[in-house]
Amino acid sequence: VLISSKKYACETCIKGHRSSACKHTDRPLFEIKKKGRPVTQCEHCRELRKTITFH
Repeated sequence: VLISSKKYACETCIKGHRSSACKHTDRPLFEIKKKGRPVTQCEHCRELRKTITFH
């Protein structure tokens, strides 16, 4: 379920690896986080790292 450009799914669908197909709006929904390692750098440092070789 998409709510304000964030993906949500119920616990049953998340555990059953069906979070993309979840349509259960009557159950408690949990936000689906992005895959991979979470970002730890601040936005300013990330931009500097991408534009110039500075960290």
